[in-house]
Amino acid sequence: MSKTAKFMPAQIKLLCLMYMGYAVSMIMKTSIIVISPSLIEDPAIAMTKTEFGEILAYGSLGGMFGKMFFGWSTDRFGGSINFVCGLLALSLGIFLFGFSGQLVLFGVIFAGIAFSKSGGWPSIAKLTGNWYHPSQYGRVWGYISTASRTGTIIATVFLGFLLSVLPWLEVLYVAGAIGLLMVLVWFLLVREAPATAETDASEESVDTEMHVGHPLHGKSLKFALLDFLRSKRVWLIFLAMMGLTILTDFLSFVPIFLKETLKISSAEAAMTASAFPIGAFVSVLIGGYVFDSLSTKALTRIIGGFLALAVVCILIILNLAELELSTRGNLYLVYACLFSFGFSVSPAYYLPMSIFSIKYGGPYSGALISILDLGGYFAAAIFLIAAGILADLPMGWSKVLNLLIVIGIVTLILTVWFLHNESKEEAKQPQASRPG
Repeated sequence: MSKTAKFMPAQIKLLCLMYMGYAVSMIMKTSIIVISPSLIEDPAIAMTKTEFGEILAYGSLGGMFGKMFFGWSTDRFGGSINFVCGLLALSLGIFLFGFSGQLVLFGVIFAGIAFSKSGGWPSIAKLTGNWYHPSQYGRVWGYISTASRTGTIIATVFLGFLLSVLPWLEVLYVAGAIGLLMVLVWFLLVREAPATAETDASEESVDTEMHVGHPLHGKSLKFALLDFLRSKRVWLIFLAMMGLTILTDFLSFVPIFLKETLKISSAEAAMTASAFPIGAFVSVLIGGYVFDSLSTKALTRIIGGFLALAVVCILIILNLAELELSTRGNLYLVYACLFSFGFSVSPAYYLPMSIFSIKYGGPYSGALISILDLGGYFAAAIFLIAAGILADLPMGWSKVLNLLIVIGIVTLILTVWFLHNESKEEAKQPQASRPG
């Protein structure tokens, strides 16, 4: 096996399908964020930012339960069927969201949407482990992580534009219809594992028995969970993911923040918010190649620098008024900061956790990646409630940004600590696919 395995045609096909499927799931979930300014200003709904934060928190709790379910389900039944079922439920949830009319129902339906969406990452992790060689993981996760950002960009730009010509409810119908179409595509074209002929076509194809020799091969789920619980490495990435999830979930409030701070329309706010996922798209695409070519020691310095830049971006936005720029100048500067923030945070959020879960978790990669996401969802639920309450207070957005700066600094420390430990493990056993 060469150090960096080439992609076979069947692997490329699956990569495209995973890309499209995950992008569509993000379009649907982000559609709720896109229509949020119109939802809040709709007199028939009369929703406050505190209440919107509570709805988002319902979603985080739904995502937590979804991670627990899909972590088990993907390891038990496979990634393909779980992704199809989750995508179908997500599409139906988007259609139902606009009919709720009451805060509790909004929250319950959004919890269902987040529950269904949460199956995507474990399902793709399982398919990646079945179809690709470890030397391809960085590139695969780099591509798939850009799918997340592509979906968010399409949602903020395309659905944001639709919001300028259609009521928010009809914008949700468009998002749900896209989801149903993708359900059909996945059901017809995606298989759980490659056929024997495909795996034998090249010495650089994936080894379907790649978990043989892994410390968790042949072990029970209970054994694996206890192993995760005792691992300092797992705890470090778990805590880091809590902070990283909060930083990425700031996007949930960005359209409302932009509308109120810059005094622009709901549609303009949604489209301006695209700066965040566009920056993330660029960095994660580059990051996939970087993770396959650089040592963990070098990556520790790079990602540490990126997270420091993210904190600086929030500081600039916090002190925007002191710069005394024009309205258009403020808009350009905020756009640049949001782009840089997304560029800085996304590689740390997507790549280390995903690659670590497959290598360390092995046959239980779905369970491990779900556990790590679980911590992130829990932290995000608390943050979203707090941010909604703070945003409704006088000078509320300054309070939210100050909180985000503190979280960013703590997250920087935890992430660098995790990567530093991984570099030491890499130095001790450089040839091991999952040391220790």
